[in-house]
Amino acid sequence: MAGCGLTRDGRADSFSLAAMSGPALGAMVPPVPTHGTARPPLQRDTPRGLGLALIGGISLSFDIPLIRLAGSDPWMVMLLRGGGMAIVLWLYWRFISQRRFMPVHLLSDRDFITVGALSGLNNICFTLAVFNTSTANVVFILAFSSMAAALMSWALVGERPSAATWWAIAATIVGVALIVAGSLDGGNWVGDLLALVCAILIALSITLARRSGKDLSMAPGFGGVVSALFALPTVLVFSAMPAAPHWILIDAFILVPLAGITLWLAPRFIPAPHVALFYLLETVLAPIWVWLVFAETPSRNVFIGGAIVLGAIFLHTLFELRRRQA
Repeated sequence: MAGCGLTRDGRADSFSLAAMSGPALGAMVPPVPTHGTARPPLQRDTPRGLGLALIGGISLSFDIPLIRLAGSDPWMVMLLRGGGMAIVLWLYWRFISQRRFMPVHLLSDRDFITVGALSGLNNICFTLAVFNTSTANVVFILAFSSMAAALMSWALVGERPSAATWWAIAATIVGVALIVAGSLDGGNWVGDLLALVCAILIALSITLARRSGKDLSMAPGFGGVVSALFALPTVLVFSAMPAAPHWILIDAFILVPLAGITLWLAPRFIPAPHVALFYLLETVLAPIWVWLVFAETPSRNVFIGGAIVLGAIFLHTLFELRRRQA
């Protein structure tokens, strides 16, 4: 990406995010430009931010089923997902995005590089965690990213979470615990540690994106380069092509970039803990998609826990929207 000259000319682009994701998503991006390297004031546009986070969380929920359908090894998955993210987001930046909302020079902007590097490290740690401990352990540990985001947002941004946010975080952790009940095991301490690092990286990256006040939706593209380059040597030596490559290509070139753009743009409009809650949609919806595709019937606890998580997110979203209107 560095060789592509990631700079902007400052002109307003005639296209918007709607060119990729439809008119409703395009309406979520207001014309508030950033200038130079100065940080814009923090915005609070609850409907736009929650809408973006919802789209990102739903898109991310298809990730695991598509990876399973592809029948690939983790290193090839890491390479294709990272490379696909980088290519699609560069094309989006080059031809579609309203660049006046972004840093002037992406590759010389400290916030962009920091958040992008954290995104890349998160991709690496997540993939390695999944293959070094149980999936239930990973999902349960990642659920604490919302609590970590709340604490970091309070400490680094000065946005103290409301009581409703703390209640929603507690409820989602209870729901996730029910979903993985009976599946948790001793696992592998390395995998568990990597999952904990993932939770911290997710919380830190969206908190820093929020603090910057900038449109850092391109940062996951830089992160994709980081994770793809990390996986490339192993792929060249050990990996084979996926059994069903079209599934991983759909994931890498459509769903993962869409989730990256929306989930990293959402912190521009709402606090980081609110965004982190929507990451948990993957925990609830992925078992449903697996049930529909692979006929693996979820347990009763999955439905009960999922209902708690979805109910907490819905009620918290409704509360924030009503508070916005008050």
